[in-house]
Amino acid sequence: MVYHLEDTIIDTLNCLEENIFIIDLDYKVAWMNDSAKGFIESLKTYFRLDKAEDLIGTPIARFHQNPSYQEEMLQKGDFPIDMQLVLFNKFIARLVVKELIVKEEKLGFILTWRDITEREKEKEKTKAIINELSTPILPTIAENTLLVPLIGELTLERMENLTTKLLNECLNYHAEYVIIDFSGITTVEDPDLGQEIQKLTTTVELMGAEVLYCGFKQDMVKNMVTLGIDTNQKTFVSFRNAIRYVVSKLGKPS
Repeated sequence: MVYHLEDTIIDTLNCLEENIFIIDLDYKVAWMNDSAKGFIESLKTYFRLDKAEDLIGTPIARFHQNPSYQEEMLQKGDFPIDMQLVLFNKFIARLVVKELIVKEEKLGFILTWRDITEREKEKEKTKAIINELSTPILPTIAENTLLVPLIGELTLERMENLTTKLLNECLNYHAEYVIIDFSGITTVEDPDLGQEIQKLTTTVELMGAEVLYCGFKQDMVKNMVTLGIDTNQKTFVSFRNAIRYVVSKLGKPS
C-alpha cells in the first residue's frame, strides 16, 4: 500500500499526532503513521505482537466481536463512520473511518483511532457524583425520619440506585418514616417508573418504615396519569404537611 502514496502524503501523516491507519480494499491494516506505531507498541502485549509493525496485514475484523460488522459498514459507504469499541474489556477506542481517494483512485480507507478510556472513566465518575448529589437522603427534625428530595429527571437508573442507597440509610438511622419529595422533579417519561417507585416503597416498608409522598406538581400528576403510573401511597401537598403528619404520629406537638 505504501508505494501507492506520495512521499509528501506519508510525511504529512507522520507529522500528525493522531493515530492514523490505512486499511486496504481487502479490509486489512496496510500502513500506520509514526504516532499509531507508538500507540500500538504500548499495546502490543494485548494484541499478542512482537512489535507494532506486525499489525500490518491484520484484518480489521479482528477488532470487533462481530467480525463481519465492520466490513459491512465499509461496504455500505456511509462515510464518515464514527464508532466506539471496547477492546480487551479494558480500553475504549473511538474510530473514525473515511474513504482514501488519491487522484480519483480509491486506495482503501483511512482510519483514526483515539484512546478515550480515561475520558470515559471520568464521565462515569462525574455521572456517579451527579447521581449522588441529585438523590440525597437527609435526616429531619422528626426522630427516625428521613427525607429524600428528588431533583431533575426521574429515571429508572436513578430509582434503582436510590433503592440500594435508601435501604442502607434506613438501617443506619433506624428509620420509622421516609418522606419522598417529588417537588424538584422536572421530567417523568418512562411508564415503568410507577412500578419502580412502588418497588422502592414496598422494599422500604418491609424494613418497618412508612413511606410518604409529597410535592407532586400538577403537570407531573397529569403526566403520571397519562403514563399509567399509579401509586396508592399517603400523599401530601408539601414537605411541611408531611412532616407535621409524622410529628403528630410520633406524639409531638406540631
